Amino acid sequence: MTPAELAAFRDAIAARHAALTEAIGKIAIASDSAESTDYQADAYTEALFLRAFTAYENDIERLFLHYVTGGLTLDGIAPNTFLKLTDEAAARRLTKAGYKFLSWAKPQDTRATADNYLQNGWPISDMMNAKSQDLADCERIRNRIAHNSVEALVGFNIVQRNMLQTERLFPITPGQFLRIRSTRLRKLHIGRYVDVMNDTLVAILSPPP
Repeated sequence: MTPAELAAFRDAIAARHAALTEAIGKIAIASDSAESTDYQADAYTEALFLRAFTAYENDIERLFLHYVTGGLTLDGIAPNTFLKLTDEAAARRLTKAGYKFLSWAKPQDTRATADNYLQNGWPISDMMNAKSQDLADCERIRNRIAHNSVEALVGFNIVQRNMLQTERLFPITPGQFLRIRSTRLRKLHIGRYVDVMNDTLVAILSPPP
């Protein structure tokens, strides 16, 4: 991306975050002490989260390909890339290697990929490391929305412990969990996670010196 394209990319991320924040402000708050019966609100919240997370994954990939092909940060700094390519499509084919697709869902995997192709993984690894637990929780919530496997349930229980200090004894859907308002953070859980994803992208675009 050229500097102008990168600035437009930043503006699109900001506009999306503003739209998501507005939508989240209209979501009904869920109880954290009883099973939800508002299935429509739960489903809507899950769909909103999936849209936000999918967009975040796409943006992380775009930023990775931008930097490994010699792209500059918004502040004009060029990360040290180990690739000698300037074509993003070619860089994607090379980094994908034998995999069917590149995955940007797990923060530890994304940091490992960045470390392989950028010196010290900068700026992706550093900026993601600061939000690693919350970003890992985002991936666990996404998995629980998409799957009802034992692994997805175990991961979702970790999220509950991280945010609620304990697993609930009644069934709780990802939608209900996302609609719970954190007394500590003073916002819905979905608002917290959407902010974390946005903050991570902003930091990667313009990392502190």
